[in-house]
Amino acid sequence: MATKMKPGDPAYWMLFDGVETTPVVYSEDCYICNDDEYARMGLPLCRKCPKCGGHIPADDSVCDDCGYDEHEAWCAEQEIEDGDKHTKT
Repeated sequence: MATKMKPGDPAYWMLFDGVETTPVVYSEDCYICNDDEYARMGLPLCRKCPKCGGHIPADDSVCDDCGYDEHEAWCAEQEIEDGDKHTKT
């Protein structure tokens, strides 16, 4: 579990600015899901996998449940290869 923010932290004000993110998926093994400060600061939270409805961590692109990779799927949809640095040629 992450350490709770202290009043001297430059981002501490974000806990009280009224912007909050609503969780849509939960994993008991995920440090982001288990730290309420992420939601209280309005940060992006974990998402549901479009393939299986499972858990994709906010700081990753791979579903913990089925292995679906949002980044690879997006690249394939855009016809981008790994070496292309996300620009079409």
